[in-house]
Amino acid sequence: MYKVQWSLALLIGLIAACGAPGAAIAPSRAPAAESAGLSLRPITTIAALLLEPLDLRGLVAQPFDLVRSESGEQRTLQVLVGVGGAEVLRVESALDGSLRLIAKSGVALEGGGLSESAAIARALRHLMRLGLDMPGGGPTVRTAAGRTLVIWTREVRGVPVRNDGTRVVLNGAGALVGLSIEASPLAEPPTRLARSDAALRVGAALLPSGALIDASPELAWVLPTEGAGDGSGQRTPRRLAWCLSGVLHDGAGFELLLDAGSLVLLGWDGAP
Repeated sequence: MYKVQWSLALLIGLIAACGAPGAAIAPSRAPAAESAGLSLRPITTIAALLLEPLDLRGLVAQPFDLVRSESGEQRTLQVLVGVGGAEVLRVESALDGSLRLIAKSGVALEGGGLSESAAIARALRHLMRLGLDMPGGGPTVRTAAGRTLVIWTREVRGVPVRNDGTRVVLNGAGALVGLSIEASPLAEPPTRLARSDAALRVGAALLPSGALIDASPELAWVLPTEGAGDGSGQRTPRRLAWCLSGVLHDGAGFELLLDAGSLVLLGWDGAP
């Protein structure tokens, strides 16, 4: 369920970040970023890789800004605008210069659609053109709102990191609409991993009356929600957890998150 939620959230966010398009680009403000001690790939360089030469005419790079992503990461934001101040391209980067988000405006829906293999090939081509690392493992492909999403989930030590990974959004012809790369901080894994049957016993003891665990425990790196707030404003490291899913007495689904070592409760999803 969480995969569908964040996939749609990504698509909606990218579409909302886009405006409509505008061989010269006005000077970027990358030198200002360098003087502030930031490593920043100029948006003009990225635009030259993504846009046709005629589409670059008259674009203006806005002064960069510092923003915080929904995951809590501090980022630099660069925006290219065209005639009338309409946003053409948006780029977010981590403070070390790593690309985190690209959103293009005015990308037509196009008809026909892409096969799964064609969508993966197009997504890899876009990543290579931008000089980004190739994700490991096999991606999932899904469609939403006339767009195709190619999603590589980040894995660490063979365990998925929820909501992390590389996601590429394409139109029906394979043109890039946007991409997002999330890489959350991770806590140190436990020195000793609790057994899955022990996790089941602890989970069963925490359930309210009438609730039932109906699937085998699965390991994942998760964002703890029980007692996680420290008021620092920094991103909370993901913890390695046993994830147990089931149904409550009224039929509603839930998920229980237990620390993979100590089996301490890390969070509920759908708790009563």
